Amino acid sequence: MPRNAATQNNNTENMEQQVPFKVTITEHNPERGVLANADVNVAGIMTIRNVKIKQDDYGLTVTMPRTKMPHTEQYKDSVYFADKSMKQQFDMAVETAYQESVQTQTMEQDELEEGMEQEEDTGMSMGMQ
Repeated sequence: MPRNAATQNNNTENMEQQVPFKVTITEHNPERGVLANADVNVAGIMTIRNVKIKQDDYGLTVTMPRTKMPHTEQYKDSVYFADKSMKQQFDMAVETAYQESVQTQTMEQDELEEGMEQEEDTGMSMGMQ
């Protein structure tokens, strides 16, 4: 069996596996056109920093960190996946983490507002007595 064929079979088997991605949303609305930035730990092996989450005509879009090429002044992805299904898993993990962080942030904001309203109500009743 040729060496390339064996390598290709192993790559195919590896790509079909689910890779654990641990996503940490690092900041919301860091710059114009970007909803959030994320750091993504890939299977405990490496971390990809500055993954951007954007909103476009197709919904949420996950973009990889980019590097400016010195001679052409163009930008290229610093990290990319060799397999489309792996990129889809990655995007899904990032999108899910972003949506969860937005829900958590909204719930925390609602609780904060409720607490402030209760303090105002208590303060008003105390002053009227």
